[in-house]
Amino acid sequence: MKDEFPLAPGIPMHLLTERGLNESFLDVVERHRREDLPVVVRRAGKVVALPVDQLLPEMTKARNRIAELTAEIEKYERSAFSVNETPR
Repeated sequence: MKDEFPLAPGIPMHLLTERGLNESFLDVVERHRREDLPVVVRRAGKVVALPVDQLLPEMTKARNRIAELTAEIEKYERSAFSVNETPR
């Protein structure tokens, strides 16, 4: 995970934000795994503490979404102009 927010002119903020949230989720799960701590989540309307291995579907979904968002962001980064600018 990056330590500072990237400068990203022309890239929609919602893409960066969603990717950051997914990366943060994976970071939290990894820290809990290293420290052998359960992760507290809401399941079926109840707050429960789960071992990290029970979060594998959510972790896979987060990794897949990060890949999708990264691909979408790369489309903007390859653009010759910002979406806020008029092309010449």
